[in-house]
Amino acid sequence: MIRVLPILIFSNNNMDVSIFLNLRINPPALILLVAIIPFLLYTIRNVMLSKASKKWPKVTGMITHTQESQLGSKFKLGYEYTLRDHTFTNRRVFYSNTTTYNKKLAIEFDQKYSKYQIVNVFYNPKNPRQAVLEPGRTDGAFWIIGVLSTLFLICAFAVFASLKKYSPGPTK
Repeated sequence: MIRVLPILIFSNNNMDVSIFLNLRINPPALILLVAIIPFLLYTIRNVMLSKASKKWPKVTGMITHTQESQLGSKFKLGYEYTLRDHTFTNRRVFYSNTTTYNKKLAIEFDQKYSKYQIVNVFYNPKNPRQAVLEPGRTDGAFWIIGVLSTLFLICAFAVFASLKKYSPGPTK
């Protein structure tokens, strides 16, 4: 459904002048467009941090806890590392959109990491709170970016294709 949306183009408080354009717009496409943007930007950020993490310095850390859900479908782990007399804790194994991992990754991490295990932690020298155990790993992030970008383009096309100046018919 296309609705009329008044958009303020110009306002000048000194002269009390306001100009409005009434535009016909596709609200569902606009809402979806606005909703996609943060997820797309967050995923792109994670890919960039993942690539940057390949060059980060490493420090020795320790796995402090591992947790598998009762159904075995989720996995969490935590680790800590010390840098310049500051101890940091983190849960991120690699840069993905979650720190709770699905069953396939849970099995992999369960075999790879155990409680009190000494591990290499790769930390961001500009922000030591950012750290990963597996630098450079992206696991499906490019697929997510592709899907979100496609949805973004479709919604943007739907919004801009629906933008038509609305002029109400003559009044009787």
